[in-house]
Amino acid sequence: MPICNDCKMVSEIGVVCSQACLDALKAFQERVKEDVPHPVKHPLLSRGAVRGLIAVAILFAAAYVILCFRARQILALQEVLEQLKTWLDYLWLLI
Repeated sequence: MPICNDCKMVSEIGVVCSQACLDALKAFQERVKEDVPHPVKHPLLSRGAVRGLIAVAILFAAAYVILCFRARQILALQEVLEQLKTWLDYLWLLI
């Protein structure tokens, strides 16, 4: 850090006292950047995919509750899937 305002050098990475200090600071930042491990991203487990699966599960659960309420009994999964397919076919015809 410079002692006075006469010798300070302002750069994109900080304030230094000389070109030698600036070069040393840049070299240090490059070494640190290389040493920092980068997290591995899993495309199948991205936030968007997880949120999408949760949204589909919530919609399916809501449809199941609605169908069971309309039938006034607990329905088998096959019956619910058949009814959902019927609804989707109907929606497809409307589009």
